[in-house]
Amino acid sequence: MAIFLLRGNAKPETRSAIELGLLATVPDLIEVSSFDRVIEDRTSGAGRGERTIVLVVAPPGDNGYFDRLVEVAAQYRNEIFLILISDEISASDYKRLTRTGGADWASATAGPREVTDIIARLRQQVLTPDATGARAADGRRSVTISFVPSAGGVGNTTLAVETAVYLKTDKKTQQRKICIVDLDFQTSHVCDYLDSEPRLRVEEFSDAPERMDEHLLESFTTRHTSQIDVFGAPRSKFLSDNLNIEALDALFNMITKRYDLVLIDHPLPWFSWTAKVIAASDGAVITGINTIPCLRQISETLALVKSGGAPATQIGIVLNRCERGVFGLVGRRKFVNRVLRDQRVFFISHRPEAVQSVNIGVPMVLGASGGRLRKEFAALAGFCADLKSARLVSA
Repeated sequence: MAIFLLRGNAKPETRSAIELGLLATVPDLIEVSSFDRVIEDRTSGAGRGERTIVLVVAPPGDNGYFDRLVEVAAQYRNEIFLILISDEISASDYKRLTRTGGADWASATAGPREVTDIIARLRQQVLTPDATGARAADGRRSVTISFVPSAGGVGNTTLAVETAVYLKTDKKTQQRKICIVDLDFQTSHVCDYLDSEPRLRVEEFSDAPERMDEHLLESFTTRHTSQIDVFGAPRSKFLSDNLNIEALDALFNMITKRYDLVLIDHPLPWFSWTAKVIAASDGAVITGINTIPCLRQISETLALVKSGGAPATQIGIVLNRCERGVFGLVGRRKFVNRVLRDQRVFFISHRPEAVQSVNIGVPMVLGASGGRLRKEFAALAGFCADLKSARLVSA
């Protein structure tokens, strides 16, 4: 994979600090003074068969330079990948750049590190064209699990987050690529729980699913220090029911190519697409609390999920914030067994540290009492980890 450094001025003594850093960091970096030199390299045959990377340090004070760069990135998106390096870039310009599918941006003030990270990602894509090579070969896709609240305030998001982090930090499953998708576009708060920035701009593809590609998905990705990726939207008054199933299908098609396990955090209201997303999931986890009214709501939600779900969808029920007696026995266990007969039920105790966990943005399983909490989440995490995908990848 050839890597070029495009410089407006070819004189060595005029190199900027970032250019000097790149020359010292990136092996076999080729300096060129014009884009024509890159095209010549490809037409000569030296660069055929793989994408060429071109690093572009933005010249100061040239407002038309960015527009020309976007045009070039769109024109050569399948042959050349441009990395624009500048001090800063507006959100609108960043979107214009990444939407071309042939460019990305790196901060000049961060030094060569961001540039080398992008190069490493591009090289990995060449070595493994998609993260699901093994899955595509046997006709399978990643496992998707819908977390469905039966009532408001039952801790659906907390359960999804804690389960995901448990799986990522457990020796048996830490090698699996895991993400959380927050489908609550109006009151999204998964990123709040993880003290991260939400980046999923659903309005950008809701009316044009064909826009969804690998680079747009990358711009939507929020990466957490636990190595869990999150797709959560900034809170807005976006009308969730206006989101058509084709847009969601485009989003999930891209996500399931990248991740082994996808946990979906559903909002309490049901929309026109809710049942379809649950039906397309390999598993459904219905969440609630151990009270008589909520157990009835769980039973009703269970009936809805079963009526609209696929026969292969496996279902589990989580009762959150349970009260336990002196000997650790769950209260009202007999009533639970009577209402939810023949269902797989998981019990999670009331944890006072849950509020502190949310306030500081650190999952409970990573906190001081994580050891005790992991024992309670072990069964639920095991249920999610053992799910198998029964759905074939569409042509």
